[in-house]
Amino acid sequence: MTRIVIVSHSHPNLRYGGGEVAAYRQFQHLLSLGEDAYFVGSTIGPEDSDKFFGRSQQVLSFSPRDFCLQGRGMDSFTMDQPRIADEDWLVEFLLAFRADVYHFHHFWNIGAGTIRRLRAALPKARFICTLHELTAICANHGQMVKRSGELCYSSSEVACAACLARPPVDFVLRRARMLEMLEGFDQLLSPSEFLRLRFEDWGVAPGRIAVIENGLDHADAATAETPQELMRKSGRFAFFGQATPTKGLDVLIRAAALIEAQVPESEVPLDIEIHGVDKAGFARLWPDLELPDCVRFRGRYRPQDCVDIMRGYGWIIIPSVWWENSPVVIQEARAAGTPMIASDIGGMAEKTAGWGIQFRTGDAAALAAAILSVHGDAELLAEHKARITPPLDLAGFQAEWERVCTPAAERDLKKERDLKKVG
Repeated sequence: MTRIVIVSHSHPNLRYGGGEVAAYRQFQHLLSLGEDAYFVGSTIGPEDSDKFFGRSQQVLSFSPRDFCLQGRGMDSFTMDQPRIADEDWLVEFLLAFRADVYHFHHFWNIGAGTIRRLRAALPKARFICTLHELTAICANHGQMVKRSGELCYSSSEVACAACLARPPVDFVLRRARMLEMLEGFDQLLSPSEFLRLRFEDWGVAPGRIAVIENGLDHADAATAETPQELMRKSGRFAFFGQATPTKGLDVLIRAAALIEAQVPESEVPLDIEIHGVDKAGFARLWPDLELPDCVRFRGRYRPQDCVDIMRGYGWIIIPSVWWENSPVVIQEARAAGTPMIASDIGGMAEKTAGWGIQFRTGDAAALAAAILSVHGDAELLAEHKARITPPLDLAGFQAEWERVCTPAAERDLKKERDLKKVG
């Protein structure tokens, strides 16, 4: 049986982000199929390590197949472990699995050097990498947002040097090193066309990256809603995410303030609810930003409850101010049958095309106008809901993964075994 190790930069038991959630769902689905699968995640850095690890502890075990390593933080420029001893230990840990397939979701907290050494030690294993964002291209945390806050549309040695105050030659060497690391993978994956095109423009050879949307299992769509239910939901908006500057929550709050200041009360009350963030967390980032009366914070939620919670709203708002690739919140909204109001860049624009409404990124007035254009309009809400198609489920993801990532001879052998089981 093929042994598969799924490696992620983080562990969703400790932090809930799109990349690690996609990786963990893949792992759980492989287990449900009876595959010989393992999961290796990491803490993000010293802060999380201090919370969950003892002084000399290097790994947590959630089950005999599910591990979380103590991440010690990484330099986003070099993309390597801070100490060679940490890299040595990590290489030994991953090597001990002797897996046939290593599927990396990201390489933050793992390290470029770790991957190179593991690749050299296991030349017959298949190495796969899902590119969840732009870290290989951009040394500013992979966000392609300039230190000034402006969006960056393409990288160059001179522009990157001006942004990060390093000599241009450093970026020439970094690009060559990142491309060399990516060339060591047998297959590169991207959940969006947007990200694939960015990497090809940067230097990855066309055809090296296959686009497969992250898998998300979901229940059947809810039953038909009455006109009264649609009218009530047409005034209910929600944000699902984390309290980080790039998620654009401040843009949403400013938009809500503009609406309250300019628009008289409506027969359909305006409610904007914030999930995943509490009021204190918001205040730490934006202490001087006053909260409008229509905004309420709901705090953390269980990931498995997200789709059901979303079904109670008319619109989900994703106001991120950076190049999101394939946010899990968009898949969850599709599974819930709830349309979105989204920033008009990156994977957000790609993934909401045809069934969502888009507004100029970072523009609170444009977001306010988008909210007002649908508020209280039950007919428009029903039209957008009817355009939504469900996201790719995990069985569909696995079928695509096997088609793209498995050599033809191995696929044929697996089909033969499956037919014998059926017989």
